[in-house]
Amino acid sequence: MLESHYEIAEVREEMDQLMKAMNVDHFYSYITQTGLMLIDQKTNDVKMISIKNYSYNFEKMGHIKESVNAFLKNEISEEELYDKFKKIESKTYAFSYPIQVLSAGVICGAMYVLINSLTVTALLSFVIGIVAYSVYLILEKYISIKTFSVFLYSSFISIIAVVLFKNNVTSDSFSLVLSCIMPLLPGATLVNSIRASINGDYLTGLSMAADAINVSLMLGIPVAFILTNLM
Repeated sequence: MLESHYEIAEVREEMDQLMKAMNVDHFYSYITQTGLMLIDQKTNDVKMISIKNYSYNFEKMGHIKESVNAFLKNEISEEELYDKFKKIESKTYAFSYPIQVLSAGVICGAMYVLINSLTVTALLSFVIGIVAYSVYLILEKYISIKTFSVFLYSSFISIIAVVLFKNNVTSDSFSLVLSCIMPLLPGATLVNSIRASINGDYLTGLSMAADAINVSLMLGIPVAFILTNLM
């Protein structure tokens, strides 16, 4: 659940419902975005699980929710629930590589139209979005630090925009860059951090806010530096 960016409050609620249904409500769970701690109040035994990699996977969230609801309604047994969870965990539910890069291109092109207008540059933004996101997906496979991949992604887009501007291919490099960095803007992460803080989960809210700020900085610093010094 946490690896799929499930809402912390919902994870806590699901855990409590599952423990109650399994008659193991003497356990207490402490959950953050980066880890889960399960405490046995009878023996004081503690089990901790570290969450190192997480990304939004709404389809996996839906399958988890369906399985939990089926168990709570006594439609499946504990063993069947465990088997379902294992099957869900083994699948990625991710879109194929061509669909991911094509979707990124559509986002970039549509955002350019919203920022500026429907011109030939919007098609250029579509193409750059596809190429840049392809580069980003390749970098993610070989670079374990996500923020550095984001930094290189933004740098690549900024350099391409400057080259096109210098060669008179486009007259609005800023709108081109702004539209092409949209696929990686951490809007959902920032919103979830605010929701977590409102719910009183300040530790999770701060960690998610820090993640959103780091990604935003890695997107913005190359744009500011390259456009300022090379234009």
